[in-house]
Amino acid sequence: MSRQNVDLIQITYRRVNEGGFTAIADLIHPDFEMDSPTGIEASQAHDKAGLREWFTKMDEVWEELRFEPEEVADVDATRVVAVVRTKGRAKGSGMEIDQLFTHLWTIAGGKAIGLVTFDSRQQAIDAARTSATAVDEDR
Repeated sequence: MSRQNVDLIQITYRRVNEGGFTAIADLIHPDFEMDSPTGIEASQAHDKAGLREWFTKMDEVWEELRFEPEEVADVDATRVVAVVRTKGRAKGSGMEIDQLFTHLWTIAGGKAIGLVTFDSRQQAIDAARTSATAVDEDR
């Protein structure tokens, strides 16, 4: 299953760069949760509609915005880590960004149901291990 999850996330980045939210809507679970305390803008989304709103907001601010995965790998059966270069140019000011972030994705039923942004790959891996340990301890 983990290879399918890696493929899903790679397809998600390719599609989002080609067509924004509309291009990935079928890959997103209705109960999708995003927590991005770092990144191009600190934000959260609490369902699929919330993610659509985030994309709308980004379209208002950014003339160009791309997410270029440099590494995509499975963490466990339901999670994928992606080291992503985010590049963009703001509308109006023309300010450009080129930043590296790490996304920790959660997959359920063949769809992306969660995304958390971290400043580093190690932070994402540590968070995945911590949450896995917490689940194991609850059993």
